[in-house]
Amino acid sequence: MNKKKEIVIGVTGGISAYKACELVRSLARKGYGVTVLMSAEAKHFVGPLTFRTLSGRPVISDMFSEDVAWNPCHVAVAEKADIVVVVPATAHTIAKLAQGQCDDIISCVVMATKAKVIVCPAMNDNMYAHPAMRENMKKIAGFGYTIIEPIKGELACGKVGLGHLAGINTILKAIEKSLK
Repeated sequence: MNKKKEIVIGVTGGISAYKACELVRSLARKGYGVTVLMSAEAKHFVGPLTFRTLSGRPVISDMFSEDVAWNPCHVAVAEKADIVVVVPATAHTIAKLAQGQCDDIISCVVMATKAKVIVCPAMNDNMYAHPAMRENMKKIAGFGYTIIEPIKGELACGKVGLGHLAGINTILKAIEKSLK
């Protein structure tokens, strides 16, 4: 059992959102405290009830959710986190993180935290190869964020290319390494 390290998982709106379910389940089984944040788009792929069941905690998808402390929700979550993991990280979310935009619960928590941040991109191979994406990836790496690069695999469009979410075991190992 771990000393109840607090892991925040930010789930964004890509088809790989369903894979975050297994990550949350694995982390909770290992004894970590897991708080799931969902973008509005993520809820089109997986329901909050699934993550609530797997984590044993309420899911936060609204920046203005009521919190028991006086702190705004995104600040309270950011301060409690030992690590924040964005999985899957869409092109849109990575662009927001690179620009420091804070317009949803995930981008606000990432901006407000002093914890380590891991970003796990997943998207179409053409999007992943785009020069703007490459620049955004360099920029967030420059912020000290760890990037778990996608792998070559089947994409939502049906073709095989670089943009498939890294394996859950790879992500899990990176989280545990970062927590040491």
